Order: sequence, then C-alpha cells, then structure tokens
Amino acid sequence: MAFPALEPTSRTFTPGAPGQDVFTAASGIETRIIFGAAAVGHALELSFSNISGQEASEFEQHYLQMRGSFKWFALPVETFAGMSQPYLVTLNRWRYAGPPQVESIQPDVQSVSVSLIAVAG
Repeated sequence: MAFPALEPTSRTFTPGAPGQDVFTAASGIETRIIFGAAAVGHALELSFSNISGQEASEFEQHYLQMRGSFKWFALPVETFAGMSQPYLVTLNRWRYAGPPQVESIQPDVQSVSVSLIAVAG
C-alpha cells in the first residue's frame, strides 16, 4: 500500500542540519565536531482537512503497514502539488515521526495530520 495520493491542505517543512556533536570541558570550553556535509533530520508536517472517513482510514492503514516509524516510503506527486519549488531534500524517502492524528469534524468528515522525517539513502 502506498502513502495516500491526496493533496495536503497545508505543509510545513523544517530543514535538517549536518550531524554534529558538542563536547563541553569542565572549564566551559566547547569543541564541536561535524559528521559529514549532508543535512539530516528534515521534517515534514502535512495536514489534510475535511476528507472522508475512508480517506482518513488510508493513513491509519498505511501507518500500520509501515510498522509505525520502522519502514521508509516514497511520497506521491500529489503531496507536492501546487508547490512552486521543491524542498531541498534530494531523496524521496520518508518515515513516520509518530502516528497520524485524526480529528472527527462531523460524520464522515475528518482531518488528518501527519508528521514525517526524511530518511538518508
């Protein structure tokens, strides 16, 4: 099963940063080490407002099929529809940061929020 091919109502992208670590000595002097030039930890928040109960259940089913945040998946082109410029993520590999959040608006009308994290290849 693929990620639901729906155009989100809103998207929030948070760019990642190169892997790094900070060591602080007892004197307070910091040493910073960077682990490569590629940024990691990109986050994508997607909201799908006023969708049918069937469409909302597709997110739950996909989350279960991906075994929560264990497996990675590609996002369909509909996820990026209407964007004038793509995000600075070179690979289309994502995993769930947590379970989809489903809000019932009225019978058979729901809104779903999904939090994703980019997976390095």
